[in-house]
Amino acid sequence: MITKRPLRLAVWLVCLLCAPPGAALAQATRVGRLVITVVDSSGGVIPDATVKVIGLETATIATTVSPARTTDTGAATVEGLVPGRYSIEAEFPGFEIGLLTDIRIQAGENKRVVVLPIKKLEDSVTVGPDKQEAGAARANAGFGQSLSDEQIAALSDDPDEAAKQIADLAGSDAAIRVDSFEGQQLPPKSQIKSIHVTRDQFAAETEQPGNTFVDIITQPGVGPIRGTSNVQFHDQSMIAKSPFTATKGPEQIRNYSMNIGGAIVRNVSNFSLAVNGRNDFTTPNLNAVTATGARTDVLNLRQPNTVLNINGLVDYALTRDQTLRFGYTQNNRDFGNLGVGTFDLPERAFNAHDHNYGFRVLEAGPLGRKSFINTRLTMNWENFGYKSGLEAPTIIVQDTFNSGGAQNAGNNVSTNFTFNSDVDHVRGVHSWRAGVQVQGGWFKSDMQQNYLGTYTFPSLAAYQAGQPQLYTRQIGDPHVSYFNAQTGIYVQDDIRVHRGLTLSPGVRYSAQTHVSDYGSLAPRFGVTWAPFKSGRTTLRASGGYFGFWLPTFVLEQTLRLDGTRQRELDIVNPSYPDPGSSGVVPPANKYVMGDFKLQRNARYSAGFDQTISPRVRFNVLYNYIHLLQQARGTNLNPINPATGLRPDPNFANIIETVTDTEIRRHELYANATLSLIAPNAPNRDRINWRRLTLQAGYSMIHARNNSGGPFTPPPTGNPSDDWGPGGADNPYRINLSLISTQVRNLTANLTWNANDGNVYNWTTGTDDNHDGLLNDRPAGVGLRTLRTAPQSTISGRVQYTFANDAPAQGPQGGPGARYRFGIYLNVNNITNHANYTGYSGVQTSPFFMQPTTVINPRKIDVGINVNF
Repeated sequence: MITKRPLRLAVWLVCLLCAPPGAALAQATRVGRLVITVVDSSGGVIPDATVKVIGLETATIATTVSPARTTDTGAATVEGLVPGRYSIEAEFPGFEIGLLTDIRIQAGENKRVVVLPIKKLEDSVTVGPDKQEAGAARANAGFGQSLSDEQIAALSDDPDEAAKQIADLAGSDAAIRVDSFEGQQLPPKSQIKSIHVTRDQFAAETEQPGNTFVDIITQPGVGPIRGTSNVQFHDQSMIAKSPFTATKGPEQIRNYSMNIGGAIVRNVSNFSLAVNGRNDFTTPNLNAVTATGARTDVLNLRQPNTVLNINGLVDYALTRDQTLRFGYTQNNRDFGNLGVGTFDLPERAFNAHDHNYGFRVLEAGPLGRKSFINTRLTMNWENFGYKSGLEAPTIIVQDTFNSGGAQNAGNNVSTNFTFNSDVDHVRGVHSWRAGVQVQGGWFKSDMQQNYLGTYTFPSLAAYQAGQPQLYTRQIGDPHVSYFNAQTGIYVQDDIRVHRGLTLSPGVRYSAQTHVSDYGSLAPRFGVTWAPFKSGRTTLRASGGYFGFWLPTFVLEQTLRLDGTRQRELDIVNPSYPDPGSSGVVPPANKYVMGDFKLQRNARYSAGFDQTISPRVRFNVLYNYIHLLQQARGTNLNPINPATGLRPDPNFANIIETVTDTEIRRHELYANATLSLIAPNAPNRDRINWRRLTLQAGYSMIHARNNSGGPFTPPPTGNPSDDWGPGGADNPYRINLSLISTQVRNLTANLTWNANDGNVYNWTTGTDDNHDGLLNDRPAGVGLRTLRTAPQSTISGRVQYTFANDAPAQGPQGGPGARYRFGIYLNVNNITNHANYTGYSGVQTSPFFMQPTTVINPRKIDVGINVNF
């Protein structure tokens, strides 16, 4: 049978492509296949759990479905379901009953996950699920947003584009976790089982205040081996022109992907292998003012981009209770002619590569009857580097034009690891979790920048007069190598003091190499309360301390530019085109690590989650975050204005990074879901106008800080004079998503994302305090006082699926669709709203407070996908 499958698939595809549209429509699938995976609260699968599927509407109530049991992989399969509304119940001894109260089964393949919380060991036994107790569980899925199957299907098939869509939904500073690991490449959506946006993270295992996490859970294929393939395309005829140019340049994007997965050994091992690639090029636009006049050109230069992603997953049941999962990720990216466009002339081009290989393993299972362990390890090997097209000094006329070489060269090679292990233990009203997290890596780099020197001019007039403001150059050996590690140890107890009230005290301790701060203890406390028996209302409040690590780029800069290994020349008002050193090396800048403390962040939150009906749910959450011990730069060797001399004549600026600044941040999030599908509405055969779902999200972030960065001293020398909006400050961000499955086999998704503009700095363009740093602001102007224009984007996706199906024979008639062929259309920025960016904050620039480019112009992608 296996050897006949490729031939059978080929014959079917040929017949499908040659058949008239009516024939394809006549083959539309009439039944659904449901794969239910049962897991515990930590994500470990539960074998031999009992699963019941119950119809909720006229067409599905008549469907007789016998109870099923999950295999050793935690999955149970139910065939021949009439499309419509169902509920799912799952139970297993020692766990609470898991319930999905109102789900929609589509024709063809459907996947759902049921989570079973560990049952408290009490003298009394409660029959059936206690909704109030479920509402008071800390693991309650409220206070965030779960993406439906339709929303996941509407994501782009390009992982990079899908990551941008998730950022629009969750916020640009959201951290993405794949199977509990941060920093992972977004997996192909064919491997994604669920996506949940979490707004309230106060648990002890959480290392950062991380106002928003996006948790993506993957799973390999289950059951018979099946696969999908996808091709996506657009060229310059399918994109909009920039408003800054009279024409548009050539552009082409070709994406392809394939996924295959299923059981290797029935009830023992499953696998999934996905390959995603991209081969495209774009054409940059120049928007600059040169010595010969203004130039708004479409450059005769292509920027090629080649990407290959490989993702593999394998599950293996070690025993009836213990499951082992392996994952492999490979991401190869090669870019050409970067660094060109807007102010940068074509000679500034450079090439880049980024090759990343990762391996992860997860082992999970119970330890006796009362405990559960979940251990995870990931290893990543990365090599990225640059090569300039032209080796020449650089000329920068601030926010006017840039010419000369890019001066980017070298490679950075690293080996990174992350190890996590959690143990959950239940005893009476207590649910303990204790664990350890260790992250680190070995880094080796010979990256070089500005190794031939850069002249910076404050204005076009100064350039024409040959009067640069500053000359900088890095000289010496760029090679550095170091090891960095950071660890956290934590324990937390969720105490069920009442079936509707849970108290969650916890504490975390953090430490890091290269940082002499061993007092980073972070206590936390949370309260989750479901005041009513219905469990529809959940109130939550939390407070505590969080830490944050020393960034590796800060460590690397202090190692490289230490005044000995490598030095940074900094000459104010140099001669041109010779900086005037006359063979004598002038005093150079150096960077040093001060008394660096791990950032200490106090965070308080309160919110509520309300289920009005199975069709309406909303939640609101407020956070206050006070980030202390933030990094900034201070100049230990400033020029004395009276004498013009420095305390140490052997050096120019000595920039020390210290941690004495802060951020104060208020956040408000609101999310709502409205489904027009009534639980008992009749299922119309072809069209049901009620099959419409709306999800809405709103956020507001008000942030203030007094730091320009770890190596940026305040222009006045006093950080208390440097308060201004934080980089994340945004008065509003709105996301609306409308999903329609009203016409059978047709899925339409419409999204609207809008947000206020981003903040940026206003600078004079000159070195007013003569410290060799061009960050001076006019008198009375604070940090980041300017804001770009608001942005708004409406995008959509429409897909129609043709599917083969065996003739229906009642509710159980037919095995469900196996072969499907889909055609889809993605339109980004349907209205072609001009979202301006690239604003200049340099007062001497001809583009001061003006945009220089646009993002997200209208773009149309067409594609096809095949399921087999």
